[in-house]
Amino acid sequence: MHDQPNRKDVQPNRKDIVGTSRPGGYATGRATRASIVARATEVFTEMGYAGASVREIARRCDISHATLLHHFPNKASLLTAVLHQRDLDAAATYRHVETVDDLFWFMIDVATRNEEHPEQVHLYTLLFAEAADPHHPAHEYFRRRGLQRRIVAQRLAVAQRNGELDPAIDPSALAANIAAVWDGLQLHAPLSPVPIDVPAQLELFFARVLGRPLRPRTQAADPGGETAGTTAQP
Repeated sequence: MHDQPNRKDVQPNRKDIVGTSRPGGYATGRATRASIVARATEVFTEMGYAGASVREIARRCDISHATLLHHFPNKASLLTAVLHQRDLDAAATYRHVETVDDLFWFMIDVATRNEEHPEQVHLYTLLFAEAADPHHPAHEYFRRRGLQRRIVAQRLAVAQRNGELDPAIDPSALAANIAAVWDGLQLHAPLSPVPIDVPAQLELFFARVLGRPLRPRTQAADPGGETAGTTAQP
């Protein structure tokens, strides 16, 4: 029997995100949690949230079911940790871009890398659809999409103050529009009878926002590692 979420699982808390081990700098515990999150990502990708089980994740980690539950009390907390880690990795990179063009190039690079990791895009789109259920543990995550979108909005506001972005644009609204366009392209691309080049379409969208083609990068864009380099939409 698969683990099923209940209403108390809907609202994530800090304990769910970091696990239940006591603080104290236990390096082994942190490494175990990181391994669990990585394997959970694999299982959710292959089976979706509803089809995945905590026992299968524990088996792939080569640990007992009880050991996994010591770190994460239920499947909902595992999903929360997977999504939270994705946000942290991506947000760390978003903070370091220097210009609005670099920000947009970074997103294009992520979209390009997504095409090399279709399994990660599959997980994202599957959860996106499943999370329409208000009782799904990822529902609030997709409804708020807070961390990454706030970081992108902050970077857009900086660009606006630097004269790189039209002052009439609302940075928060633009961040939401970017997420909507990117999500829409990724949702439609696998089903379209005509190939959809997501990175190219994003570049066209960003050029329309700026009213000009994107300028050359001022720094080397680095998607920020395997996790940040995939499905890191705001």
